[in-house]
Amino acid sequence: MFDHLKMKLGAQSVITAESAADVGAKPSIKSIYQSRQNFGVNFGSLFVLEKYIFGELFIDDTSVELDAISRCVKKNGLDRTRKEMEDHWNNYCNDDDWKWLQSKGVQSIRIPVGYWGVGGGRFTQGTSFESISAVYQNAWSILIRKYIKKAADYHISILVDLHALEKGANTGDHSGQKFNQPGFWNSTKSISHTCGILSFMASELGQFDNISGLQIVNEASFDSEGKYQKRYYAHAINEIRKVNSKIPIVISDGWWAQDYAKWVNDNGGGALGVVIDDHVYRCFSDDDRSKSAEQLIQELDRTVFSDNVCEEADFIVGEYSCVLDGQTWSKTQGSRDAKVKEYGNKQVQLFRQRARAGYYFWCYKFQSGDGGEWGFRPMVDRGSIPVRNSSGNIPSEDDYNKMLNELYQQHEQYWNRQNPNEHYEHWRYKEGFTTGWADSMEFAKFDNSRIGRVVAWKDARRKEHTLARGESRFIWEWDQGFQKALDIFAGWE
Repeated sequence: MFDHLKMKLGAQSVITAESAADVGAKPSIKSIYQSRQNFGVNFGSLFVLEKYIFGELFIDDTSVELDAISRCVKKNGLDRTRKEMEDHWNNYCNDDDWKWLQSKGVQSIRIPVGYWGVGGGRFTQGTSFESISAVYQNAWSILIRKYIKKAADYHISILVDLHALEKGANTGDHSGQKFNQPGFWNSTKSISHTCGILSFMASELGQFDNISGLQIVNEASFDSEGKYQKRYYAHAINEIRKVNSKIPIVISDGWWAQDYAKWVNDNGGGALGVVIDDHVYRCFSDDDRSKSAEQLIQELDRTVFSDNVCEEADFIVGEYSCVLDGQTWSKTQGSRDAKVKEYGNKQVQLFRQRARAGYYFWCYKFQSGDGGEWGFRPMVDRGSIPVRNSSGNIPSEDDYNKMLNELYQQHEQYWNRQNPNEHYEHWRYKEGFTTGWADSMEFAKFDNSRIGRVVAWKDARRKEHTLARGESRFIWEWDQGFQKALDIFAGWE
């Protein structure tokens, strides 16, 4: 179906998205789900099994899903294995879980899926999962019924993450099978196959309001040029846009946020409808292990989205935790619980400011125990991850009028002093502020939400403004007014 894809490595035209904002109208519920800042959590080891989270099905010392389920089928039969998997999918989250998540202000769930479960296993032909595809025949329908539709009842969105790709986008066990090297990037066949999967997913997901995005890869392997990654991103985006013009598309930053922010801007910027996923962990590298908790906490301010990269493109933190390595703790003085709380709170503070499209803790639930510093519920209960207020005070009309008048006067006076002879267009500041305020107000009315995909949303409203009021070298005044309104709401409690 997708043999027509041209896999050349040269420059490719990437299809831009439909406007993030509803043109000439108030934000709709669907656009709010797609563009708010999300306080979220991962449902790890749900549709992509990971042994350290849920180990029950990893019999006979298996360590990845392909081996574990193949062994289960051989030992227990197809029907029993399918039933055990479906019991896991169906029972991972119940009504009490959803109510608890809502009570803590959670707005979004990131759900990793493997390519083998999409469409009930229809995309496994010719892959390693083909022989056990029948195990997954109901996986997609369960995702829709038990998670996407159910989440909507609680005003929670779903970020559907195609976490595991054929031949592996990295060598982690979360790829579903063992890989010595990530084979996906060099495989034209695998890229074409995956673009077909994403086209199906995007088409299916288009019917639901509460989809915050479609992630097309998890933790892309680092490459100093990234030409294969960018080739895949371009083709995947184009295939998705043919069937779903508005869904936010989430890409991995390949451990180099600045490079992919540049790529997004080179290919349409906010109009591309792309969000970049960065993962923040401080427990895996030798450099992190060599430092105390105090050092790691102090460094967060300059290491989380350095060089103001989050001003250039829309970002999420798709994964983070409160975990620090044992070597770090051996170098740390004082109460561990207090340091974990300080570390978690500092992360969330920075993410709210910089990961404006959302941040998702890894992860929600463990088969045995609560996960400790990997567990969302214990970290929330201990105050290490601050909850979100979903019913905050909304500014009044008097608040709006007072701030608009004061800020407009300040803006006008400041710039007139800078150059008294310039013919500024200060009215653009006022119009920008008014638009930003009106949009922010609609977001706030929906469970105290905030505009999160700021780059995409601002791009959409700026185009509306210039279409109605004309191009100008003073568009920056509109930008300043619009952003000021968003900033006020971001800090409003």
